Amino acid sequence: MLKQNLQLKYLYIIFLFVQFLSINAFGQEYGLEFLGHEVVSDKRTSLVLGDDKIICPKNDFELSFELKFKPKVTSYFGYVFRIITQDNKNIDFLFQSNADGQQKSFRIISGDKDIKLNQQLDSVSLYSKWNQFNIKIQDKKLQIFCNNKLYGEGTIPFGFNECFKIYFGECNHPKFLTSDVLPMFLRNVFFKSGGETTHHWPLNEIFGNYSKDLLAHQEAITKNALWLLRKHYEWKQLAKIKVKGNSNFSFDANARKIIINTDIKTYFLSTRNDSLSSKEFALKHKKFTFGDLSVYLQHKAQLINIRLNEKQIFKYNASNNSWNISANEKYNLTEYWHHNKYIYPNDTAIVLIGGYGQYKYKNTFQKFSFQTNKWSNVKLNGDVIEPRYMFGMGHENETKSYIFGGFGSKTGDQVLNPQNYYDLFEIDWKTNAIKKIYELKSPETPFVAASSLILNEKKDTFYGLIYNQLKFNSSLQLIEGSLSKPEIRTISKEIPYKFIDVASNADLYIDKANSKLFCVTSFHDRLPADSTEIIIYSLDFPPSNLPIDAEKEGSLWKKAVMSGLYALPFLLIAFLAFHFVRKRRVGKIQNPEIDISVQKSVEQSHEISVVEQEITATLGESKVIKGKVLLFGGFQFLNDKGVDMTNHFTPLLKEMFLYLLLNSIKWNKGIDSSQLNEMFWFDKTTNSARNNRSVNITKLKTIFEQLPAIQLTKDTGNWKIVFDSTQVYIDYAEFQTLTNAKKSLNVEQIYGLTEIVNRGGFLSNLEYDWLDDFKGEISNKVIDAYLAYCERLSIATHAEEIVEIADNIFKFDSVDETAMSLKCRALVHLGKHSLAKTSYEKFAKDYQRLYSEEYAISYKEILES
Repeated sequence: MLKQNLQLKYLYIIFLFVQFLSINAFGQEYGLEFLGHEVVSDKRTSLVLGDDKIICPKNDFELSFELKFKPKVTSYFGYVFRIITQDNKNIDFLFQSNADGQQKSFRIISGDKDIKLNQQLDSVSLYSKWNQFNIKIQDKKLQIFCNNKLYGEGTIPFGFNECFKIYFGECNHPKFLTSDVLPMFLRNVFFKSGGETTHHWPLNEIFGNYSKDLLAHQEAITKNALWLLRKHYEWKQLAKIKVKGNSNFSFDANARKIIINTDIKTYFLSTRNDSLSSKEFALKHKKFTFGDLSVYLQHKAQLINIRLNEKQIFKYNASNNSWNISANEKYNLTEYWHHNKYIYPNDTAIVLIGGYGQYKYKNTFQKFSFQTNKWSNVKLNGDVIEPRYMFGMGHENETKSYIFGGFGSKTGDQVLNPQNYYDLFEIDWKTNAIKKIYELKSPETPFVAASSLILNEKKDTFYGLIYNQLKFNSSLQLIEGSLSKPEIRTISKEIPYKFIDVASNADLYIDKANSKLFCVTSFHDRLPADSTEIIIYSLDFPPSNLPIDAEKEGSLWKKAVMSGLYALPFLLIAFLAFHFVRKRRVGKIQNPEIDISVQKSVEQSHEISVVEQEITATLGESKVIKGKVLLFGGFQFLNDKGVDMTNHFTPLLKEMFLYLLLNSIKWNKGIDSSQLNEMFWFDKTTNSARNNRSVNITKLKTIFEQLPAIQLTKDTGNWKIVFDSTQVYIDYAEFQTLTNAKKSLNVEQIYGLTEIVNRGGFLSNLEYDWLDDFKGEISNKVIDAYLAYCERLSIATHAEEIVEIADNIFKFDSVDETAMSLKCRALVHLGKHSLAKTSYEKFAKDYQRLYSEEYAISYKEILES
């Protein structure tokens, strides 16, 4: 028995070591934030220990924890904890200050007795660092230590021979109710009794209202929990701005503000306090266009806008809030989409690198000197960087740069083997030399990189944002990559990102002063609004991943080349566990893999709306979408953990569920019991039909327990399926939202529609008589939406898009004449004459088969129409 206890203690020491490596060594601050008088009472925080199983110590015990105060809070009055026994005896530890905040002190109270404390703590240390508190009780003697120094001692009026609960913050005990919560941060709660540590709550969770006890496996219960580690894992949406026309953005690291340039005004988001402000222009005209690059020159304290296509550089005048961009400025469509930049020391010159346009990828290095105001091409030696765009770039000590990833081709020609690149190059600007550092293995899911990389020279790593450029509803994923060996790892949660290469931009910034990363995304909607949406996010630095067990429930970004950085602790624990407990089996821990799929989740933030002429700015959030019910491309039902539940539906249950779901969504009303009986049990007696209905409704509700966001209700007297669209995605509901609008769809909505219909036909593998009307309506809506959109497109500039749209229309109507005509003419414009002729012939054959007559319009007439 003694040997077994020693083995368990060894394992616990190893586990703590792993905890230290996985959290402390990487610098993330973890713990639980307590909300006090700064919020209304309903929002205040509590942590209860011993709620599921009461704590029963021996004659003595010790409670220890780490604590620090929240800064910038008006009132610092409230309870740290209350220990309450089964017979309603109490020990309270609280902090209070007088009205002017001058006299501040901790107090220990037991019953009606105030236990004297020898001294008060240095208030500065309470805000600036974690402080270790230890409360020791033996018999009736109480001692309190802070940072290993005796802080006070005294006697309590009773002995601790009974079991008790511990309430940190708010207390909901019926006889000791209080909502006076000290605004504080808390972590690493230990409980010892009889000289043995029996409980340890690290409070290193990211989500949820429970905290794990690493030793006794007793969960602590929280209310209104704000986990500090979540701020390192989940991006917080700070602002959403919608503006008329184009825009771009940059970062002033000295003033600590993100600058957003628009045609009507300039926006500034302070990275000190996340506040958003703006300055309106006196002259409102089109100032920015596609391919413009905003740069803030730190040494010159000058904001500039670079139009590489025309070799023009415009300057911003901060004193009168104006740009030297005239209303009649002429420009052509850029040939340098998604190029990047390097700024020479002291802002003497800037180099613009790569880009794409007019079917060509670039690997040029074009330099502008601010001293001579002249352009020149920079010739570099060493390894060759293939022509590309959409690559990340970071800089070290202003004399060295790194280029990561991108998309392009060896020749620069768009049609000659275009590909993703997963390499890292180093550029030494002193010697103008390029060196290839490494190349990653190609992942199963492709990715490219956002503009900026943040270098961590001490760790020999970089941070960057990557995304799947093949998806419209893509997502930005933060990565940490090595600067010397082919290793990257995904880290933190993704950011939703709408991507079209000629409409989207994203960048990454760091505010070192308050240790935060900032991401800015933009999406330009050409038709019909000609507007741009900019969204700004923040993440506490350094970033963090989910705990291992949380990742198993539904990790994102799978199947990638991952760093072995975290492997060492688990190899160590496996080795030592095997050494000490040979009979115990140590399970494998799998590395996350890359699978670029959007999980639309951003930390909740307060929402503010500011409505102005032609401009809307909002602060808000996107919410988590977990479960899925897919009807396009076949029926599929996934629960909130991603588990496929489709096989749980018998043929009858499936039809019954679909009948209720489609009618609930389309008509927003339910189906009465008699309708269900007539539909599914028309051959049964009334009693038999009622029994069958009840049994199958119970079965449906049982399945829905696996996806609580969907419920079957009878609140209005009719059976109706209701669901929370923030927690479950139903493609038919999304389709109805897109197509029910009276007006034609814009670019973003068309891409959303395409993403839905690309999965396949609507319930194409199912045939029910009642379903025909739904399928017919959906086909008409899809075709009408696409054809209305095509009326705004020109074959000369949108031929490829028109071909894709026509193919999508054919999924719903193989003999749509307009789609065939559009496709043939677009293919001819692309030079694909044989494909155009084949498409016409297939259409004519389908037409003959369906209508038993030849199609009357010739191929030549189609091309001339």
